Amino acid sequence: MNKLNKVLKEFIVGRKAKVTIYILGILWVSVIMQLAVNIFLRPNSNILDAFINTNSKVSSFELEVAADYGKGFLSEADRRELILYIASEIGLHIDDDIVINRKGNDCEVYIEKKSKNAETLIKLVSVELENTNNITEINHYLLVRLTIFENLDSLLGYRDLIKETLKKLNAKNIQTNMQVNGNYPGKLTLDEMNEIADSMVTHLQGKIAYANKENDLYTIYGYSGLLDEYVNSVGNKINIHIAINYDEKTNSTRVLLGTPVINGGY
Repeated sequence: MNKLNKVLKEFIVGRKAKVTIYILGILWVSVIMQLAVNIFLRPNSNILDAFINTNSKVSSFELEVAADYGKGFLSEADRRELILYIASEIGLHIDDDIVINRKGNDCEVYIEKKSKNAETLIKLVSVELENTNNITEINHYLLVRLTIFENLDSLLGYRDLIKETLKKLNAKNIQTNMQVNGNYPGKLTLDEMNEIADSMVTHLQGKIAYANKENDLYTIYGYSGLLDEYVNSVGNKINIHIAINYDEKTNSTRVLLGTPVINGGY
């Protein structure tokens, strides 16, 4: 009998071990599959798709890329050459003169071009700042802003092109902000606004961090693992920002979707 009990105990223990290993195997497969899904879905899940998915009428798509260009002396010729180089790399044909504004030792150099289909701004900002040793240094920052009114799909390609151009210049801390703007005729009800916002968050597989769902100021902040960049706010990662408001002058409701956040007022 003791021998039989020993055999049964060994059998049960061995079976439990096999079951445990099997369960752990399934869990690891699930984790790997989720990672694979996120990787493969990432290129196809963007804010433009999320916006169009709500049947909103897209009026414009805005892209802003900013970067730290380092410190040190740059001559006026250096600044002009830098602006012209970026314009050439992104395929922008320059017709107007480069603008230079100075205020003391601070300086901004930029070119701005507007057309029926797009608006482009390339700017270099140089400002005096004290470092940790209380020594004043000239810090340089690059900004490229692009607004497209037609052929919206091309904006994602421009984003990658601009980022690659700034990397070639050895710019650091490259940050990207994208925003889709659209309109609905008339004034939407709160239920309609909720439906639009929920659809956007769901399409991006996101989760809402906090929201203010009032008619006059409808704003939602959330996070999605499918979007690369994010900002930290009150201990939360944020890369989905939705704002909806009514414009009495045009009798239409503005819908904005930005990542990580919406630029400017709304």
